[in-house]
Amino acid sequence: MDAGVYGGRPSGDGQRSRAAGWPDRADRLLSEILLSFQRISRLNFRQDFLETMGRSAYCPGIDADIEELPEARAHVREIVSGVGCHRDPAAALGALCGALHEQAPQDGALAWLELTALVLRGESGLPTEALLKVVQLLRALTPSPGPEQLRRHLPEGVGGLALLPAGATLPEILRRLLDRRGAVDPGPVLYFLHAVSTDPALEEQPELSLLRSLLSKMGSTDRAPAAARTSRLIVQIRLDPETPEHIDNSRYLLRASFYRQPLAGGRFRRIDTLGVTESLAKDELITAGSARLAGWEALLGAMRAAAGDPVRIEFLLPASLLGHTAELWSPSRNGQRLGHHHPVVVRSLDRYTDPWLDPVPWRERWQHMFAETIEQDVLDQIGWPSLLPERAAELSQWLAGRPTLACMGLDTPYEELDPRVRRAVDEAIFIDGVPVMLWRRVAGDPADLVTALRARRPRSLAQLPEAVHQYRKLTRAAVSQEGITLLWDDPDCVDPDQDAPYPGMA
Repeated sequence: MDAGVYGGRPSGDGQRSRAAGWPDRADRLLSEILLSFQRISRLNFRQDFLETMGRSAYCPGIDADIEELPEARAHVREIVSGVGCHRDPAAALGALCGALHEQAPQDGALAWLELTALVLRGESGLPTEALLKVVQLLRALTPSPGPEQLRRHLPEGVGGLALLPAGATLPEILRRLLDRRGAVDPGPVLYFLHAVSTDPALEEQPELSLLRSLLSKMGSTDRAPAAARTSRLIVQIRLDPETPEHIDNSRYLLRASFYRQPLAGGRFRRIDTLGVTESLAKDELITAGSARLAGWEALLGAMRAAAGDPVRIEFLLPASLLGHTAELWSPSRNGQRLGHHHPVVVRSLDRYTDPWLDPVPWRERWQHMFAETIEQDVLDQIGWPSLLPERAAELSQWLAGRPTLACMGLDTPYEELDPRVRRAVDEAIFIDGVPVMLWRRVAGDPADLVTALRARRPRSLAQLPEAVHQYRKLTRAAVSQEGITLLWDDPDCVDPDQDAPYPGMA
């Protein structure tokens, strides 16, 4: 078999090279789950979901790296091996989940596959090997506890559980408990598992005894939150026009501050502000601006202290710069790009600084960013209006009919919009209050971008900065990578004191 660029390459003895940190138990469990899909014995079904998987931006062409075998069990082992040997097995597994979500959305095995993919991400605060064993034991329960029986054991006061449908299954409940916004807290899932394993109404099975023994080694089963990071470091880099923006190589004044904001959102507090800097020409923003940030000692100290904390870099830009490749700034000594290490977003400087704009529509739409769903793909909540010049006047009506729309997608870069359309898009920001926009920097069908972001399966649109960050990391070597812009205007992250007089102003 000829291994492709992104797949697991065979080593000298003909065996694939496994990715570091991919547990052996994962191969066995994933194979068992895949073999439980109702149509897995059909070769054409396996061909279909592999073809879909191979179109993912996270593992393009991986289907060509997987040998096609007529016998289902052998073919499944080959598929699992291809995922585990991929340069980013978590991304490849996400693409596999996405492909099966498309090809077999109603199959009960899908929920177990998605739960296992989440466990393998290793972000739950619990040992991955132990959680894989838990999944294995729970899958073996016969019969499996029903939805009503399971709901009795849900911990109280845990956010996100209200979104569970009445008929939520065991893997769906576990996925919700393991994958919640905010600080990592394994307490609720341990409490739930302990309650299920000790439920006297359940028929005693060997798996329950093994589960109790395993849980006793994993930690406390009460609901006390685990000690964890509770805030995010936010760096705001602001570029104020200093010369008319229509002239060649216009100049901008660089200002910057950094803040702390609770992970759950809300008001933030300023920690430090960069001193006055000289203006920068447009063609030297990335080089000179990066050098200015590199010398900001307070920020360097905060970045070191934030190790393990979420970080977001926000660029406050005038309309003429909204398409600026901000993620390419590289203040590190070895030239590493910001966008490869942290989520980088842009913001509308005009909305940020204009006190005359009505903030109510902005705040109302922003609160819908956090709506979570397990029944609908959250990326389907992005609205893609027509951007034809002759239909520009219809955009306000289109938005009026979508009062909960929080994110709007553009199939044409903002700076390339027809003047009539650009005016309508600006009004969508300033009048209708749309807080988030997404566009590729090259005009075209956005379907590939949405498919790539879907591979990370965000729980809500609030995770778009992280999903875009992962997309940038995984496509950094692609020759055709043209970049994307995420306009991200958090109404709580507005510092009115930034516009107070600062040293050097008359």
